[in-house]
Amino acid sequence: MKHPKLAFVFLSSAAALLLAGCGGTTENATVGGTVVGLSGGTIVTLQNNGSDPIKVGANGTFTFDVQVASNSAYDVTVVTNPTGETCTVTSGSGTVDANGDQVTNVVVTCLANS
Repeated sequence: MKHPKLAFVFLSSAAALLLAGCGGTTENATVGGTVVGLSGGTIVTLQNNGSDPIKVGANGTFTFDVQVASNSAYDVTVVTNPTGETCTVTSGSGTVDANGDQVTNVVVTCLANS
C-alpha cells in the first residue's frame, strides 16, 4: 500500500462513524422495594407510573414487571389499600440513573386504621 498512514486514518474514521451510528444503549431497571406492616390475609395494590399494577399479599419484597429505562422517572403509588388498613409509600419516586441500576429502596408501610 502506498499510503499506510492515510489508510489507517480512513479506517479509524470509518470505524468511529459506524460506532457512533449505533447510538447509545439504554439500560432498563426494575423498580421495587419492601412492604411492611401488612396484615395477614390482606392485599395492597401498587402501581408504577400510573400502570403496571401488582397485588402484594405479604410483607417482604416486591418488583414491578415492567422495567423503566435509564434516565426515566418512576412513581410508585398505592392504588387500593387493604381492608382496614392504610398504606403509604416512602422513596417511591425518582429517576433511574444513567447506568440503569435497579431501584430497590421503595418502602410501602401499612398501618391498621384507628
